[in-house]
Amino acid sequence: MSTKNIPFEQLPITDRFMFAMVFSHKEIAKPFLEAILGIKIHELKDPEPEKTIEVSPVTKGIRYDVFMKESGPNGETLRSFDIELQMEDTREIPKRARFYQAMRDSESLSRGEKYRNLKELYIIFICPDDIFKQGRAVYRFKNLETDDPKIEMGDQCFKNFYIFKKYREVAQKAIRDYMEYFATNKAISPATEEIDRLVKWYQTDSNTRIRYMTWVEELDEAVDRAETRAAEAEARAAEADARAAEANARIAEVEARANEMEKKLREHGLL
Repeated sequence: MSTKNIPFEQLPITDRFMFAMVFSHKEIAKPFLEAILGIKIHELKDPEPEKTIEVSPVTKGIRYDVFMKESGPNGETLRSFDIELQMEDTREIPKRARFYQAMRDSESLSRGEKYRNLKELYIIFICPDDIFKQGRAVYRFKNLETDDPKIEMGDQCFKNFYIFKKYREVAQKAIRDYMEYFATNKAISPATEEIDRLVKWYQTDSNTRIRYMTWVEELDEAVDRAETRAAEAEARAAEADARAAEANARIAEVEARANEMEKKLREHGLL
């Protein structure tokens, strides 16, 4: 379902680059979040498309599609939101959501800061297909006590998944309108008409085209680096396996010689 080979002037909202560009506008992101989460947002700080977080040089980093924070009357952070467009089921999306939470929490607290200062975090995945295979259009997760689900853990982290191909089954019209636009590229409400207007503007903007080409090149380079690292890791693993096999062969040879020596000693009555 990749849009990589689609001409730039035809890129839909379900292209990851286009999605990040459009939803980096808070006048788009704010009503979207309010609609799908059923909340009111005081003020949304300028969303950051393709925000990258790396906690250390030796650990895996992440790149959010669109990351944003809600600020309160005094400028304090109230909540954080990560919106991800996931067009392919990689069989690891739930664990990716877990990792995103860990990275976000790690990045948000300064050394020595209290855990109670962690704010509400919403991790939102927009997907075409039902990755959970349970036939639902919307999945909302939070941590509950296993034996008594009425007891919430209270960690204030929420992970929501919206399956836009199943938009017809969404009860709330505001959510359904957005999901239908993702599925069909047809704007049927003022909110989705505004998204569509921005999509069409970006499709004809030469500067955006240049940014897109740079973005594609960066992604290709990142893929190449990842493939190189994977191949190097496989080579190291194969080399280690070969060394282990060689060591095992030497051990077997020594044991065989020891057994032969013991046999001879027994034959001569020396054992």
